[in-house]
Amino acid sequence: MNKKLFLINIIIILTILAGCKNYDDISQSNDKTPIISPYSSENNFDVTLYYPDKNLERLVPKTIRIEDITNNLEIEVLEKLIEGIKDKDIKNLIPQKTKVRSIDISDQIAYINLSKEVNKEDITQEEEALLIYSIVNTMTQIDSINSVQILIDGERKDIFSNYYNIESPLKYSELIVKTNYVDPIDTIKKYYDIVKRQDPSELVDIFKEVDKKSRIAYGMQHINRDIKQYNIEGFKINNYKQTILVDVRIKVITNEDKEIDKNHVFSLVYVEEEDVFKISDIYE
Repeated sequence: MNKKLFLINIIIILTILAGCKNYDDISQSNDKTPIISPYSSENNFDVTLYYPDKNLERLVPKTIRIEDITNNLEIEVLEKLIEGIKDKDIKNLIPQKTKVRSIDISDQIAYINLSKEVNKEDITQEEEALLIYSIVNTMTQIDSINSVQILIDGERKDIFSNYYNIESPLKYSELIVKTNYVDPIDTIKKYYDIVKRQDPSELVDIFKEVDKKSRIAYGMQHINRDIKQYNIEGFKINNYKQTILVDVRIKVITNEDKEIDKNHVFSLVYVEEEDVFKISDIYE
């Protein structure tokens, strides 16, 4: 290679190097480090909020656009749900004084920490279910969330107010959107009324699976001639979906007037054709 060509190559290489910027190690924060944002520049989102209908019978979805998001998306969505929207066809059961303390997501479970104002004591069973699943159904519409653990002032509660267990994460309920709320306790009360009357033939109407053999088995398993009274002392509903669990505390009174405290767990299945919950199994 002649000297002239060699000098030309050297000049080209020096020109290229002069046009390049050197950055320090990205793990070190200084004004030479380029900013790489993990978030999209888009800050407007269409979200679906779930509110009780005006008759407080089921949840209805309402899609709105949240613009100019300044906080993280999950908090913005929940705060908007609490704030409410103007729509004559819906009601918002979440008290507007409720504050979102924090939202942490781990393994697609959203740990939602709400202030104590969310907890209303003067609330019906139906309203409590609608309030809880207004939050759960709304938040599980976000891609990063599969289920919701509700915390109140940082504490995991056994019961939300009076009826529903929020000790474990809850998933989206299609049932509370698809149909009007059905009280699962009605089936359980009917069960205890039947066994109290000691009429096994009526049991077939409240169990999910029934055949000739099971009719006889129901009578042998559930009718106790030595018991004259069943009193429901309390219960907690563990979820509201197609299949649910209900823990029931009862006081049994024998023919000799002896009182016995018992606990039964009912597995119930919603039967769409009859719009009722039926018993799948009972555990003691």
